[in-house]
Amino acid sequence: MATVVVQAVASLDGFIARPDDLPGPIFDWYEAGEAELRFNPDHVFHVSRQSKDYLEASDTRCQVIGRHLFDITDGWGGLPIVGDRVFVVTHRDAEEWRARYPDAPYTFCTEGVEDAMRRATEHAGDGTVVVCAGEVGGQVVAAGLADELAVDLAPVFLGQGKRFLGSSADEVVLADPHVVIQGERVLHLRYALRH
Repeated sequence: MATVVVQAVASLDGFIARPDDLPGPIFDWYEAGEAELRFNPDHVFHVSRQSKDYLEASDTRCQVIGRHLFDITDGWGGLPIVGDRVFVVTHRDAEEWRARYPDAPYTFCTEGVEDAMRRATEHAGDGTVVVCAGEVGGQVVAAGLADELAVDLAPVFLGQGKRFLGSSADEVVLADPHVVIQGERVLHLRYALRH
């Protein structure tokens, strides 16, 4: 059975992006080290050895994202940044994008978060499904479909912006972190959700 992890880089005050959707200094750690990290051939970063080891040890099979992030990144040019498939929660067609990237391993899920999670967990088997935090991540947590939260905590206060669990206002209680790894300009934390 797949493990579902809602994940994002976040500021100390719980924001995953500025109001204009730009990450600002919370992504500084992607160029704060000497170890080369390749998410795919087009996305190469230089992080600390600790961050590289942590990120490369993942058994992530696929990712679930919302249409907003998909549009901002242009689907990372049809190349998943984690796993081998991306499931996009959307209510709009993607025919123009599909025409540009016909071989991209992306599935557009138009029946909502539950449909996307069903497809993603089936694909992942015993591996991990990473769900991008934000509105979709908040919906997955609120629906009781997440097992863990992973926060790459940056030493920054943004003051305002996009929240880790989007507009979800529910109280969420976590277990003590079972992963705590100090990198350069980032602290990697992973928590089980207490249901």
